[in-house]
Amino acid sequence: MLQAIREKVTGWIAYGIIFLISIPFALWGVNSYLGGGEAVPAATVNGQEITARDLDQAYSKYRQRLSRLFGGSIPASFGNEKMLREQVLNQMIEENAIRQYIEKQRYRIGDAELNRMIREMQVFQRDGQFESKVYEAQLSSLGYSPLGFEQEMRTNGARQQFQTGLEATAFTVPVEQKQFTSLQNQTRKLRTLGYSVDPEKIEIDDAEIERRYLSQTERYMTPEEVKIDYIELSLENIKKTIDVSEKDLHARYEANRATYTTPETRTASHILIKANDSNSDQALERIKEIRKRIVDGASFADMAKENSEDPASAADGGNLGEIEKGVMVPSFESALFSMKVGELSEPVKTSFGWHLIKLNSIEGGETRSFESVKAELEDEIKTERAENQIYDLVETVSNLAYEQPDSLLPAADQLGLKLQTSDWFSRFSGQGIAAEPKVREQAFSGEVLQQGLNSEGIELDKNRIVFIRLNEHRPAQQQPLEEVRDLVVEDLKRSKMRELATATGREALAALKNGESLEKLADKWNAKIADHGFVARDQADIDTSIRSLAFSMPKPDQGLVYDGLALAGGEYEVVELSAVMSNDANVDQKALDGLSTAEAEAEYRSTVNLITDRAEVTRTPLEDL
Repeated sequence: MLQAIREKVTGWIAYGIIFLISIPFALWGVNSYLGGGEAVPAATVNGQEITARDLDQAYSKYRQRLSRLFGGSIPASFGNEKMLREQVLNQMIEENAIRQYIEKQRYRIGDAELNRMIREMQVFQRDGQFESKVYEAQLSSLGYSPLGFEQEMRTNGARQQFQTGLEATAFTVPVEQKQFTSLQNQTRKLRTLGYSVDPEKIEIDDAEIERRYLSQTERYMTPEEVKIDYIELSLENIKKTIDVSEKDLHARYEANRATYTTPETRTASHILIKANDSNSDQALERIKEIRKRIVDGASFADMAKENSEDPASAADGGNLGEIEKGVMVPSFESALFSMKVGELSEPVKTSFGWHLIKLNSIEGGETRSFESVKAELEDEIKTERAENQIYDLVETVSNLAYEQPDSLLPAADQLGLKLQTSDWFSRFSGQGIAAEPKVREQAFSGEVLQQGLNSEGIELDKNRIVFIRLNEHRPAQQQPLEEVRDLVVEDLKRSKMRELATATGREALAALKNGESLEKLADKWNAKIADHGFVARDQADIDTSIRSLAFSMPKPDQGLVYDGLALAGGEYEVVELSAVMSNDANVDQKALDGLSTAEAEAEYRSTVNLITDRAEVTRTPLEDL
């Protein structure tokens, strides 16, 4: 039958059927058949939609950030997928409400300010200067277009204006500052007494060891490990492949000859006879007469002291000290830098009058030879060319790794790069390339470990970028009891010591509260009381947990107050509080600044909550999306 239908549905009949079928697809789209109509938004905020796709993308990025933060797996304490999606949607609703409010209030970042902000970001600079190639490469590696990034910068900048304006208006009143200072400066008089159990007295049998081993299998496992394939792009390696011709080296040397020439300085003395239009001839005759006397044997210094009309140098024999080019007036400089050491100039006319100049010495002015700077020139040119190549290579490898996400080999083969393989490493340590924390983080990320994709470029430092992919995965495995028996025993002993110490400590606390003295308890425990005197909140020589407990205990209105806690090492510490002393006179400005900052942050947060609460929000249940 089907064959018969095929034979009949040909020619104009077939075209007619195709035409009739195509009409509803053209008018309503394939989605009306597959999805049942228009997509439902995840939420609307004041009439503006947050699409389900927007939510999915934001949720995916949120999970990636959490996963990276916790080494590849999200702790169960963060809740299930529904709770996480709910959190992301709440954040998106808040951000949309704030963005709309900011736009309505006309907060904005102008073009000049945006340009300044981007140019000052170090990630887009090379040698302290903004580089457009670096800018484009960095954005590309993060999946941004320049337009999209700049729009996000405008949005963030406008929000920063809004936040700064709110926080700048926050303040604290004197009574609040006084109360805060009093609490901050409060000291408490403490004595402590510790009790610990002798580990040698703890007995553990094989059954306990077995139960402990089986009940906490996750503690006694080998770490999860991976091997990776990787391509490393290194500026130093690229430089090794670059040849620089002798012609290029000479051209660079000639173009930068001044760079290799030390500045020339000349020490000189002079005699000045001031002159103007009315007495210039007389001044010239006088300077000639002085010159003749010097040529005939008179001391230049003595003649300067007797005749020079430059009050700054005359008393020092006309000495002008060291002079570089560009310091003196042109006629004086021209004469000075054409003289030989010890030479006396002819009279020189300047706007100040007539001068005689004596050149005393010459320093500097030497130019390093081509051979002496050849290695520097070669490294400089190689570095420039390698920098251009590495950015082009990163972009090319990124594209190839994205287009063929299941292998780095095509990218390596096409570009003539070496594909390397690491040794086994865990999330927390590794050798070689795996010694880099960024590499380990990416190796255990969802994209590389679970999806088997090539990574994006990982920038290890200024001159090294790597791309990685999973080569082999070795899951965590439970270690045999024989191998971890000592660790299990140690854990059991520590647990029992803590339990016994805590039980003994709590009994002692009950006795103290019923009138027994700390001294009597110390005798019973054969332990020594530690008298700490008055302790401050931030006193470094007291255990943090003891200090925290002490400042949470009620004030001793009558008698003494006791409390206790188990410490991390297994000991139990009894704390005696006998007095509390407050001081609001010693103002700590740094602490008050911290209070002001906290007040400003609270002011901003309450305003954000108010704007969000007032927004008209419609939500679609997550299960309906």
